[in-house]
Amino acid sequence: MNFGSILLSLTTMVNLARWVGIYTFTENAPVWARQIMPVLDAISGLFTGLAIAGGLAFVAHRLGALQAFTPKGRPVMRFWGAAIGILAILIMSAFLLPPYVRMTMPDELRAEIQNLSAWSVMAVLVGDLIIVAIALADSKAAGFTRSAEEQKSSKSLSEGSGRSAKKSKPLAPVHCRYEGAGCKKTGSQNAMNAHARACPFKPTIDDSLIIKQNAEQQL
Repeated sequence: MNFGSILLSLTTMVNLARWVGIYTFTENAPVWARQIMPVLDAISGLFTGLAIAGGLAFVAHRLGALQAFTPKGRPVMRFWGAAIGILAILIMSAFLLPPYVRMTMPDELRAEIQNLSAWSVMAVLVGDLIIVAIALADSKAAGFTRSAEEQKSSKSLSEGSGRSAKKSKPLAPVHCRYEGAGCKKTGSQNAMNAHARACPFKPTIDDSLIIKQNAEQQL
């Protein structure tokens, strides 16, 4: 599994607790359902954090390999869709996580902060922005570059397909250089060069004189 497949697998587990809770978390729910919900919530939060952090780094890295506009000036939807996705993740993180940051903040730290709301937003976004910056600046540090073996195999596959395409392309037959004298033989350029040395229609010295005389008489 590549990194993108792992992210998709994690994302499918994000709403696990919510789907379980919507069918079981009622006043008449069994005791085991109420006991397992906090565990499922913790698992869901773990998967959410992994998917968001990994997704930010993965998409930011991919943006470096995409073009924003085509040579004709048209926007490339893959690039702009990924860019809008990163921006949306940052905005939603800034709304969802600051209440939790303020709730868990020690009293000593609260006394030192004048604008608690702005500080909590920055505390949330700084981690996400670090992930994006690392992925954009150094793909090796982000861990998304392909290994040397993968690059070698992909290069060999591309070269092999190129060679097969060249081999499969038919070559136009070359006529003998003495076709005007009556030779109908065709073949490759190398074969025709070798054939020309012993072509039975190759004009001799006498033939060339006769041809020259006939041409002069016609003029």
